[in-house]
Amino acid sequence: MQFHDENLSFLQEKIKQIKVALFKSEINSELQLPNNIIQTLKVEDDGHLWFFTSCAGDYAKSIERSFYAYLDFYKKGTDCRIQVSGKATIVEDDAEDFLLMSNYSRSTAGRLVLVKMKIMQAEYFENKTTPMISWKEKLRGAFQNLFYTPSHRVYDFN
Repeated sequence: MQFHDENLSFLQEKIKQIKVALFKSEINSELQLPNNIIQTLKVEDDGHLWFFTSCAGDYAKSIERSFYAYLDFYKKGTDCRIQVSGKATIVEDDAEDFLLMSNYSRSTAGRLVLVKMKIMQAEYFENKTTPMISWKEKLRGAFQNLFYTPSHRVYDFN
């Protein structure tokens, strides 16, 4: 169990550093949540992520409350990317508390839904490049990267 906790802690820290992700939901109905950019509000020790996503007023009440979702974390200038998938739930009770934690104003509250997502699987990609001295080294490095896979880890929290 210690190994599981270390992996989750590692992912938590990376997600806290990046904060921004592309959100995509997998809902089996005609009404879908839009794919959009989200900002992580909270990362809990049990593997739950909290964030707001956009959804217009009454439309939000017709969407399934529980669904499968994906988050793709990436920040320009960093050497890593994290893809997370898991069970997501729309939460209505705590929305006011989280709205205060976010950068959103109260006037946007009607166009947002609060989502709590349990990390079930995560993939971590790291691409560390070494500085190259000459153009020959750059060319050789470019060809090596065609056949070389950067660091990649998969975590399963089921």
